[in-house]
Amino acid sequence: MYSRDETVNSILRFYQTVIRHPYLNNATLIIPPVNGWNSIKIEGKNGAVLDLLCHLPYLRPENASEELIIHSETIPICYLENQDRLLFYPLPAHCIYLARAESYLGTSLILDTNEGTITEFCQTGSHITIPYEAYEALPKAEKWKAHCTTPIMELLDNWTKRYEELVWMLVPNPISQPVTGRFYSRAISSTEEELIQKGQLELWHTQDDRSDDDDTEEDELDMEQFKARKRERKHVVDVYNTYLRYGWLYHFDKEGCKAELLELEKRKDADEMQQMAEANPDAALFD
Repeated sequence: MYSRDETVNSILRFYQTVIRHPYLNNATLIIPPVNGWNSIKIEGKNGAVLDLLCHLPYLRPENASEELIIHSETIPICYLENQDRLLFYPLPAHCIYLARAESYLGTSLILDTNEGTITEFCQTGSHITIPYEAYEALPKAEKWKAHCTTPIMELLDNWTKRYEELVWMLVPNPISQPVTGRFYSRAISSTEEELIQKGQLELWHTQDDRSDDDDTEEDELDMEQFKARKRERKHVVDVYNTYLRYGWLYHFDKEGCKAELLELEKRKDADEMQQMAEANPDAALFD
């Protein structure tokens, strides 16, 4: 069942957790006045949606040209800004986007005020709830309805918990393009994702640099893919342990952690550039 106040409170808790990560400044989170925002006017939406949008907190970038994220390639929408330029799939009057995908790999969050649910819509067709052939036969504007749908508070509380427990992590992107942040997850393997669903993913230790199913995955991937997977996992471990060194959660030095993570991301970018150059030395001839 939909409740405006419960929805607002769940989104606020989620955003408050997101800005604790060394990515967004605290000022990014803006809170509505007691009587709500008075500048939100969107055609084609019913009263429940408009009422919700007028009372939501928002994440608003300090620079209008910046794109924030709350998940991998997933951009929160601030309805205080002009959204006409954004290309969305059309939705019924009782539904609204909380977040939009930055690319086909991202996730759009669609809130339904009639059902009190959020749908996680990804254009790759992941997490669909019907057979793939039936999904492909749907009209483009109807495909979002076939994706995983969860009660509002359940989904938001789950996402909040994942960020609190550093299953998911948000760090600044040194180049700020195409989005200002980078998303990392400790659930790199399918086994770890299953443990998350069961609430059984334990904390990593500093020496952890491999998952239990690395050996089986090596048989399934070619050597270069496997090495890239290992490098990615090691980087995620480094990010995670940086959080711990700076006192996450309750004694967290956010600014100190942010500075170290920026250097970590810069080294990662430099290493990737070097690996690309070594793999294709002739490319330098065309620079």
